[in-house]
Amino acid sequence: MQPLLRGGGQELNRRAGTENVTGIVGFGAAVKAALEGLEDDAIRLGRLRNRLEGGLRETPGAIVFSDGAPRLPNTTLFTVPGLRAETAVIGFDLAGIAVSSGSACSSGKVQPSHVLHAMGLGRELAQGAVRLSLGWSTSETDIEMTLKAWRKLADALLRGERRNTA
Repeated sequence: MQPLLRGGGQELNRRAGTENVTGIVGFGAAVKAALEGLEDDAIRLGRLRNRLEGGLRETPGAIVFSDGAPRLPNTTLFTVPGLRAETAVIGFDLAGIAVSSGSACSSGKVQPSHVLHAMGLGRELAQGAVRLSLGWSTSETDIEMTLKAWRKLADALLRGERRNTA
């Protein structure tokens, strides 16, 4: 990167002049604005997550990972035995809902998450794990849409199980 103005040894010769006081003050104001309401938003997201997880648990055999553990309010990881995460991701996508498979630290990998393995989950459950994150724009309507898509996926899975055992 070549500087447009010469000088500024205090800025590693990238910028001449004094410190960017305006930028520093602006950054401080942005941080203050971002922190205002952060606690309220975390409480709101926690309520939405709990509502989502309660609806997920209505499916027979549904598992919400780390349920009851201290964790961030915006993320949930869940499955039902026999679910293939790829199938769930496609099903949710068709319903207009973005989800991921596995834990965040294994995103984009084919193998089951080493974190889920370390938590004592078997390969089948780890391969069926679906992760969903909530954000500042997530609403009750979004939760209801997600639960509707989940019920459709879970019903199809359970119907398939009944056919296979009949």
